[in-house]
Amino acid sequence: MKNNNIQKKNHFKFKRLLTFKKHILKIGAIGFKINQTCCINDSQESLLKLIILKTIKKISLIKVKIFFNSKCFYSATKLPLESRMGKGKGEICHSFGYYKKGFILFELKTFSITKAIKLQKQLDKKKIIKLKTIF
Repeated sequence: MKNNNIQKKNHFKFKRLLTFKKHILKIGAIGFKINQTCCINDSQESLLKLIILKTIKKISLIKVKIFFNSKCFYSATKLPLESRMGKGKGEICHSFGYYKKGFILFELKTFSITKAIKLQKQLDKKKIIKLKTIF
């Protein structure tokens, strides 16, 4: 008989608490929430910011305040191919951020709901991450 109670080993051990407050709008009227837990590189984050700024310029004529909540806190390291065990941790390749499901990636002020839906459609075409619009 197989044991179905095998636990999956996760790299990050985050507690699932009710005090997790990154899912509530704080500054803006409209926010974009992450649908799946994911890791985002610093290059992906800068590309996402660039796409957001360009599409907002195309969509609206009014100046819009954008508040980004994302930051890349962790660093990924890599050893050279021909190195042996016990030679240290290695050089830093890139930095990344680990975001839970429900994390608000960015917020917008003075932005209409119809324009926010257009912005979400543009971001879905790029397929970097899946976002959900909240009001």
